[in-house]
Amino acid sequence: MHKLPTEILLLIFRSLRLSDLSRASRCCRFFHALATPELFGTLQIRMKSHTSDRQIIKLLSTFMQPSYLHRLLQRIELVVGDDRLWTRENSLFLGISLRHILDRSGVPEGIRSYRWSAAYPFTGVVFPNLQRLDCGAVGPQSIEWVRWHLNHCASLAEVQLSFTLSCNLTQSRASALLNRANFSGLKRLSLTFINVALFDPKKAHALTALDLRYCPGAESFCQRLAVALPPDLRELRILAYAESGRPDNFTAWLRSARNVQHVALCIGGLSEIIPFEQVRGHRSTLRTLVLDPRRNLLDPSSVLKYRPADLREIVEQCTSLRTLGLPLDLRDYQFQFRYTRSHQIS
Repeated sequence: MHKLPTEILLLIFRSLRLSDLSRASRCCRFFHALATPELFGTLQIRMKSHTSDRQIIKLLSTFMQPSYLHRLLQRIELVVGDDRLWTRENSLFLGISLRHILDRSGVPEGIRSYRWSAAYPFTGVVFPNLQRLDCGAVGPQSIEWVRWHLNHCASLAEVQLSFTLSCNLTQSRASALLNRANFSGLKRLSLTFINVALFDPKKAHALTALDLRYCPGAESFCQRLAVALPPDLRELRILAYAESGRPDNFTAWLRSARNVQHVALCIGGLSEIIPFEQVRGHRSTLRTLVLDPRRNLLDPSSVLKYRPADLREIVEQCTSLRTLGLPLDLRDYQFQFRYTRSHQIS
């Protein structure tokens, strides 16, 4: 393996599990120099029911030692499982530990990715060179911390934010948060539980992927999106309520889009299905298509179903399709095409 190019060795090391990567780093000095940045580049804490606190303390103590390892950190990840009881004491403990690790000269500037699924950011340390921000439960305690990164991190390429109800973000406050953000280089944006009625899509003109879930004002935003569409938008996923009762505003942007690859629309408040006409213009590039029209967004049984003929049309025309989600009504389908059980031999 020593004869392999350095680039190939790095690809191999990045595909290894941490235990195997640790063994590789102890093979020789050359492997140690290549593997150590990969081994200590991510501080990943997964809080699940079977994860012992002793394991977490051991991991944190490794980075808290007075060594050069904390300078190698580039990614911070905390994932809290649904089966894990999370308390304020957990937040305080991790906050103290992480602040001790991160609040050192040169460390915040090296962090490129920050993923946090719990309700607190745990530390007030900011990361000016952040490229990926993923906060799964933005609350009143952390919203100003999030705002700072949205406004000051020019390298942000991916943002995923889910807001708690306790944030109490009004339409005007949500508009100020999003429209004043520095989204000039943003490629992927995912928002949950925030009002986007006044969000200007021109502020994120470089978007390639957009995901809106339970965002009030999504229909108004889609109307503006049809007029000011980011030229490279290839992926759109929306889970929202149609205030007008019609699906047209959620598909109008497809008329001006080019080479769309992924479309997923779960729209509530409808009295008719989401038409396929606008999607047909992207049949040669479309890889994912999910159309889920509902009368009640929160009630899957209120779904409006398509005919088998609609399914046949989509499959025949979308030659690159890999994933398809479509509710079908088979109750009145032609008898000769229905499945019948074979005659049982007694």
